[in-house]
Amino acid sequence: MSHPPPQPSLSSLPDDIVLRCLVRVPRMYHLNISWVSKDLRSLVRSPELNLLRSTLPKTSLHVCFEEDDGDDNSSFHWFTLNEAEHGLLLNPTPFPSHPSYGSSTVAVGSNVFFIGGSREPSTDLWILDTRSGNMTQGPSMCVPRVGRTAAVGVIDGKIYVMGGGEFNEEIQVEVFDPETESWELAGVEKVRKISRCSATVEGKVYMVEYEETNVYNPRGGEEGERMVRMERFTDMAHSVCVVEDVLFAFFTRAGLMWFDTKINVWRRLVGPDGKDLVLSRVKGMSEYHDGRLVVFNYIIPTDDDGLWDVNEVTKNVQCMLVSLDRAGDKVCGTVDWSGIVATVPLWFNFLHCLPVSE
Repeated sequence: MSHPPPQPSLSSLPDDIVLRCLVRVPRMYHLNISWVSKDLRSLVRSPELNLLRSTLPKTSLHVCFEEDDGDDNSSFHWFTLNEAEHGLLLNPTPFPSHPSYGSSTVAVGSNVFFIGGSREPSTDLWILDTRSGNMTQGPSMCVPRVGRTAAVGVIDGKIYVMGGGEFNEEIQVEVFDPETESWELAGVEKVRKISRCSATVEGKVYMVEYEETNVYNPRGGEEGERMVRMERFTDMAHSVCVVEDVLFAFFTRAGLMWFDTKINVWRRLVGPDGKDLVLSRVKGMSEYHDGRLVVFNYIIPTDDDGLWDVNEVTKNVQCMLVSLDRAGDKVCGTVDWSGIVATVPLWFNFLHCLPVSE
């Protein structure tokens, strides 16, 4: 009786080929891979894999603060995160002052796109080249939008913009192609006015709003719908980001959570001990170039009674670098480093945290 030929497996390949496969796997999944076999466990922990990962394209983390003088005039201050010196450094390439920095914002490659108006509806598109510091105006949209209430996402290199109009208004979805620098229409959807927290996961734009999470799929879902309500979650999101294709959001009461796209529910981030990983007062967060989560918050000086010291005119910016591991159906976080990276005036407000290609 002849036996069927053995099925090909990753372990049957030479180590150098396996390493080139593993370098394309998000670091978050290395823990799961290490449970498969001793050989794979050795490879995901090897210095050879770290060396290969070091050759992957890098990103810089640009952080923007808005300085409001109280007279409806704002100035903007850009910094970059320098992990080697554990600090926020003034951006080496000065960026011009521009009112559109308060608009809906998304990065594609080394460019940052500012979409719509900061306070009033606008069809404007402004493009910042982070390498040169040049700010240029792109072609206008068809629909005026208030930038901070419009949802934006990047799918296959194209920028999708929706919402930013009247509450519960059916509004045109527009798509911008950075390669051809042109807009095209992608149909009408009913989008809530306030969609400030949005990000792209698995080729879909997720909008994390108060009481619900909606998702826009340009290819349509099982029933052909593009806009679908995913889950009711009665809490307010203040910041969202995507790390290695996992959506994270910071909520007022629930804190830092991640979205399980398999069952469409928000789940808590846990620490190595299995207990909830508590991170408070998050003002901004982003993916770092090595697959870690970067979290920023403020520490305001207090007096001996623990109350805000009215004599202080500055506040500290704290940064945390969090490693992430996918362990079965959980995402585990470990704070690798935490410290003060800058001291800024009290009237500085955190505005953007953007990873851009170098």
